[in-house]
Amino acid sequence: MVTEFSLQIIFVNLVWIKIVKFFGGFNYTLTWLFYLIDVVNFCGLAALFLEMLKDKSVADETIKSFDNTSTPMASIICFDDLKKLINPIWTPANIKVHPNITYATNEEIRDALETTNQDFNQPRKMMLDIFSQEAPLANSAGGLRPVLVHIHGGAWRMGSKNTFYPFQKLMISENNWITVNVGYRLAPKNAYPTHLMDVKRAIRWLKQNIASFGGDPNFIVLSGDSAGAHLACMASMTANKPQFQPGFEDVDTSVRGVVSLSGSLDQISDPQHALFFCKRVANLDKVDVEFLSQHSPLAVVPTTKSLVPLLLVAGERDSLTESRMSKAMKVAHDQATAPNSTCTLVLLPVSLTRVCWPSRLLH
Repeated sequence: MVTEFSLQIIFVNLVWIKIVKFFGGFNYTLTWLFYLIDVVNFCGLAALFLEMLKDKSVADETIKSFDNTSTPMASIICFDDLKKLINPIWTPANIKVHPNITYATNEEIRDALETTNQDFNQPRKMMLDIFSQEAPLANSAGGLRPVLVHIHGGAWRMGSKNTFYPFQKLMISENNWITVNVGYRLAPKNAYPTHLMDVKRAIRWLKQNIASFGGDPNFIVLSGDSAGAHLACMASMTANKPQFQPGFEDVDTSVRGVVSLSGSLDQISDPQHALFFCKRVANLDKVDVEFLSQHSPLAVVPTTKSLVPLLLVAGERDSLTESRMSKAMKVAHDQATAPNSTCTLVLLPVSLTRVCWPSRLLH
């Protein structure tokens, strides 16, 4: 929150200072002391914002590595983009939303109720939202559009599909993509790998239906943040594996690529992380190393026959999901796809700044 919304924090604190001054709060010495502390905090927040501007050069270098004819991205200090930074709920015009579409079958919904003592909140999590342009771009080549499917984070135990991320808004308005937010059932009521199976159920539905919304079922890219990135990677690496597709074993669930945003990609190396995943996510009695080796993307990479292209975006100062996992994933993916690596690692100076994450990295 501090690194991604430094401008908003400064603004809110300035409002509070004005309110305190209006009611005579600055008649007391203690208030002035706290005001000086605020000034120091403002300087630190401003420094973080200025450091965040380095993200642009990192993005430019990455895009250049994909396409040496590319032109630099426009400065984010321009008025239009500054509005997006200041207002995190900014949404472009001409966006069409198809909310709360159930991707589960009647049998799967009935099973979700039976396994949770008729908790009707569980089937509501087995839904997705589709976002697209109301009217496609005038200069669009026409035909079906690429599809980005985002899987939310939340430590596999919380979170929802209801956040319309800024990078999705840019991809729709600037690049004419279709984006999809996927919900899935959560622990502890639903033990992992229920999460993974739900994501694959959503992919099944999209393969069969997204063309009706203008999307290309043969060009689906998965993205996810934190735990969502873990599920995105696992879904891509277990494509068409029957054990994770109960009742739809023969359905093609392959995808074209994965974008990991501060992904939780290593469930083995850290003992505390391993304990949390086994006991609080998978509802196991103890740490099961064999189970972890089958569900930690970093460990699964060497045994995956056909790895899809992977874009890893991580913040060097991320204190929740350390960038070391993305760095290790880059090494493992490169080794598995040598000599032609299909993995790109983008390390941002500060914590992952989703507000200005460049959609052009997906070109």
